[in-house]
Amino acid sequence: MLARAGLVVTGAYLASRILGWVRTAALLAVFGAGRDMAAYLAAFRIPDAIFQLVAAGALSSALIPVLSGLLHDGRQREAWRLVSSVVNLMLIGLAASGVLFFLAAPWVMPLITQDFTRDQMDLAVQLSRIMLLSPILLALSAVATSVLNAGNRFTAAAVAPLLYNLAIIVPVILLGGRMGVTVAAVGVVIGGLLSLLVQVMPLDAMGYRYQRVADVADPETREVVRLVAPRAVGLGATQITFIVNTLLATGLGTAALPWYNAAFTAYQIPIGVLGLPLGVVLLPSMSTALAAGEHVTFGRLVTRSLRLLLFVMLFLAAVGMVVRTQVVDLLFGYGNFDRADVLATADALLFFLVGLAADSLVVVLARAFYADRETRIPVGAALLAVAINVVVSVATVGPLGLRGLALGIAAGAWAEAVLLTVLLARRTAGLDLGRLALAAVVFAIGSLLAAAAAGWVLGVLRTLVGVTPGRGLVLVELVVATAAGAAVYAAWCFLARVPELPDSLRLLRDTLGRRIA
Repeated sequence: MLARAGLVVTGAYLASRILGWVRTAALLAVFGAGRDMAAYLAAFRIPDAIFQLVAAGALSSALIPVLSGLLHDGRQREAWRLVSSVVNLMLIGLAASGVLFFLAAPWVMPLITQDFTRDQMDLAVQLSRIMLLSPILLALSAVATSVLNAGNRFTAAAVAPLLYNLAIIVPVILLGGRMGVTVAAVGVVIGGLLSLLVQVMPLDAMGYRYQRVADVADPETREVVRLVAPRAVGLGATQITFIVNTLLATGLGTAALPWYNAAFTAYQIPIGVLGLPLGVVLLPSMSTALAAGEHVTFGRLVTRSLRLLLFVMLFLAAVGMVVRTQVVDLLFGYGNFDRADVLATADALLFFLVGLAADSLVVVLARAFYADRETRIPVGAALLAVAINVVVSVATVGPLGLRGLALGIAAGAWAEAVLLTVLLARRTAGLDLGRLALAAVVFAIGSLLAAAAAGWVLGVLRTLVGVTPGRGLVLVELVVATAAGAAVYAAWCFLARVPELPDSLRLLRDTLGRRIA
């Protein structure tokens, strides 16, 4: 039932991830892995850090549990006053941050990059200043998303990222070749505006009316601020990882940062398709279960979600390592992004995939704590992950290059996932840590067998089509090798009597049946 309830959200997130890929592919195809693309990616770090720090996950994780409780108790008036207070307080913080960074951009940008020429640095500062409008618009969109999700309305909120991506893709394709990378920065701002506007009517239908209040004395507002503060610290610390990796990548050559971004985009696709929508759908349900005192139901929701993620993500990671070059070639190997760029990106993706399952688990595990209005534990775990990310990246970037940066992300993700799982199991009835670990072992063995099968099939195909086949044959390699791996994985899970296998097949059958009908 939970999985079916998430189908709409999963579909929208899938479309969003597809457009996110198209956005990155369009940027790389038009601008290549050159100086302008590196400047754009570096410039994006400042506005993105502001948004992540003030709004993003911090706001939704804090606002949804409190708002869900008010709506569940029929206290709509207090709920809408809470939302307006949060919006106004957030806008004050964003406006102050935006002005500060607009003025400080010429001094901040050299601190997060290496080896930029003077012209490239000036371009990065200009682009960053343009994009400083986007955190305000995206933050308002994030509030709207939180309100809609708290009311169990997911469609408009899930569609918002589609418009954001389209607002970047269309100008880049139509105007990027003539007007340069500045059109992408303008598209970021327009995308933020569209992602907000698409959610206005659903908010109105829920009965929300904006109020010019910033009531810090209101107990619900104080509760949201209390919950936001540590989460914001955690997200701020997480931004350290991206800033450090940007600094390290720009020291590896002009193309290194675009390669890193392309590999990270490919890595995020399965997390966005399954992990994030599952977390979005779960948070209101988990909050409601805890508010009703149904702790066993809460534990079972978490357990089922973690098992499902391990079941899918361990397989995707193992087989993805085998077919990573084919994946990168099909995703990004167009226009000015040449064969050397594809191979370098695939090399980094190999190490990113080590952390795929862990990063997916963290999405649900963190929200499980937020549903219980506990933010200190996930923030502490995030700080640990950041420390490991930075240490591993700095220690390995010399011998491993971009692979070291990806390895740092993976190492931090596993440390965070394991710590959160253990701590959540200690405080949650219905979450059996031993059985979950046993399931992970079973899934891991099956995934290794699947990867071996995919690798063998890919080796056979390469003897037939050569090492540099055309794009059509690359697609054949990817599909056939993945299908072979999936068949072996399904056979293993059948023999091991893994319940996720029939559940997944039943869900797929029902979904296809409804579409055909």
